[in-house]
Amino acid sequence: MTAGLGTCVTVLWVCVVVLYGKPLTRAPLFGDIYHVKGVISLPYAEIEEPFEAWYNLSGAVSRIDYYHGQVSTFQYGFQKPSGASYKITPETTETEVNVMKCFQVNGTKEEPVLPQSALPSLEGFQLVRTEYYKGFLCEVWQNVTMEGHKKNTYTLWVSNSTEGSAFPLHYEMMGYNTLLGSHYDKYEVDYTEFRSSADPQDFVLPEGMTCGAWPGPGLEHRILANPMQELIHTSSKGHAHQLFGHFKERFQRHYSTEKEHEKRQHTFVHNLRYVHSKNRANLSYRLAVNHLADRTAGELRALRGRASRKTPNKGQRFPQELYASVQLPQSIDWRLYGRVPHLLWVVTSSHLDLYHPSERMKLAALWNFSCLSLQIWAGKPI
Repeated sequence: MTAGLGTCVTVLWVCVVVLYGKPLTRAPLFGDIYHVKGVISLPYAEIEEPFEAWYNLSGAVSRIDYYHGQVSTFQYGFQKPSGASYKITPETTETEVNVMKCFQVNGTKEEPVLPQSALPSLEGFQLVRTEYYKGFLCEVWQNVTMEGHKKNTYTLWVSNSTEGSAFPLHYEMMGYNTLLGSHYDKYEVDYTEFRSSADPQDFVLPEGMTCGAWPGPGLEHRILANPMQELIHTSSKGHAHQLFGHFKERFQRHYSTEKEHEKRQHTFVHNLRYVHSKNRANLSYRLAVNHLADRTAGELRALRGRASRKTPNKGQRFPQELYASVQLPQSIDWRLYGRVPHLLWVVTSSHLDLYHPSERMKLAALWNFSCLSLQIWAGKPI
């Protein structure tokens, strides 16, 4: 009777362990050296940014390319005394167009430069379930943190390769603000390729390139030199949040309530990510933070006079037939006609309708604009 009871208790304990799995499962290890490709998604900023990363922890070095190599960042943790970050990016000035330049930011004792992983550290993560993700059976690891009013949930989906090693598939951060009573942040990383090796030559700076100091104020340099650091972490406070303090000081922002402050800070971070990501894409324009960076999309529409209405505004259509015979040049530099100032409000709409200028060279109205700031030919690594 006693032996049978002991056997029953033992079997019951084993069943509980297998059911929950945590005591028998260790966090996946991705190794000290790897090469990975993926896409960063920022839903609130409407950004999808491809990247490719090389990582060597034992060699204290890493490299991450964005937008298929438009921008390359290197993190040299081995460089004395506190490491150094390098950013290689095309720059356009009054005299040069799309010339590759290298900029350097040295680490400090307080903030040394370390190899930047494209995968989250799983310290504090727990196995919460197993499920299929995009056709792969995955372990789902999760870490939930509370900082003030913020509840942040970090989740990683991990599968096994044919060799049995861990293979990351998807990483997601979801932030909830109890003060605002709503979600305030979300970003995702989809990993498309992963292998546990990296060519040492991939960590070498391009030959013959001289890297100079970053021009201008240094408030954004660390974000620009290592964008991935703002995403692959488990803290709600990064350099972007610190930069918000400088924004408030520069533009004399004073918010009446803590709730208003939280809302403006989150909006600022989303707009900052948008600005930096668009600049890394090497488009035909550059964006910069201005006094409207803490304004939501709805508030910007109101500033442009686009009050929401449910009835037609009875506005007249644009007379396209009047310009049907106009022969347009391949390109035109509006600065030659004094129509474009050094600083211009920028379009951030995904689709633009730029109407033909009249014979008097008057710049026609541009509709559906978002009021961020465009900095043209400034020669700065924004």
